[in-house]
Amino acid sequence: MARDLVTRTRTFGTGVMNFFRLAKYEVKFGSGVPLAKKLWAWRRGFLSVSVGRYNLTDENRTQYVSEWARFIRTPGIDGRFAPALNNKIVFSRILASYGCRVPEYYCLIRDGSMYQIGNRYPMSSPDDVLAACRAGGHFVVKPSSGGGGGGVNALRANGTGILLNGQKCPDEDAAALLRGLEDGVIAEFLEQHEYASRIFPHAANSLRILTMWDYEKSEPFIASVVHRFGTHASIPVDNSSQGGSFCPVDLETGELGTLLTSRLLGEPRWLDQHPDTGEQVAGVRLPHWDLVQEGILELCRKMSYIPYIGWDVLITPTGFAVFEGNSYPALGYQIFQPLLTDPRVRAFYEHFGVV
Repeated sequence: MARDLVTRTRTFGTGVMNFFRLAKYEVKFGSGVPLAKKLWAWRRGFLSVSVGRYNLTDENRTQYVSEWARFIRTPGIDGRFAPALNNKIVFSRILASYGCRVPEYYCLIRDGSMYQIGNRYPMSSPDDVLAACRAGGHFVVKPSSGGGGGGVNALRANGTGILLNGQKCPDEDAAALLRGLEDGVIAEFLEQHEYASRIFPHAANSLRILTMWDYEKSEPFIASVVHRFGTHASIPVDNSSQGGSFCPVDLETGELGTLLTSRLLGEPRWLDQHPDTGEQVAGVRLPHWDLVQEGILELCRKMSYIPYIGWDVLITPTGFAVFEGNSYPALGYQIFQPLLTDPRVRAFYEHFGVV
């Protein structure tokens, strides 16, 4: 009972925090929508930006999971196990115990102090990290929790010196970045498959796979999949919140659909080719697609105690790896397909009182 109280308190705290995030998001992206339309959207749980994003009407709005439902209600689905998803190191350890390929973690950073993880690289100071770069290491420096791609940097070295997000960086600036982190981790930079590097080579281009449970059949299912691609604006990440682009993935075939650019790049555009490299996206079929689906669903079966996960998955030359999981993932990808048109998805959200 005490644990349930802690879980409810944590969920309530997350809800309060997310209410203010909703308000902040509305202020940032709600301009240009008439007040009457804003009020109409707010009363129905949507931010005003969703009016245009989904072409919302009274007839179709019940097909979409609202922002209110996402930010206020979905954080309670995973209950006491949500913190395991939100902590990147903890979640990676859980996945590794099931044989899943995950990035290796080398260092934890707290208030500028560095704590080595494992024995692969000595990392107790910024100088150690720079030395590891010169020894051939390629690293991701990112917050230990949270999402959206904020605060992520890629660090490595070449013949000319240290590179930060692909650009030459003086040693003292790279060291200052590391010393200035209040909360962070240093992890392995994973190699992606050739198709992803060809489309955009300057970011790890990942899949966002949303999984849920069918409680009637007692089995997990994949609710939706999108592929994200970085752009010059988002380097070194692919998140749309940082300027990345994204497209739907056909669940049956693994074929990529038309790419949508982020509103951060200006007016969103629908494109068949990548906006920066010109490489074809629409119609590309993902390698290892059956392996990815089967592998993620098998992990869901082993982790049935966590029924709701937004997986960040990288297709590698030999299979796939999982970066991290999200306990209340973004649902703006409904722009491709409303989630609640799938009876299994609706039943899942109804089971947890989300809709």
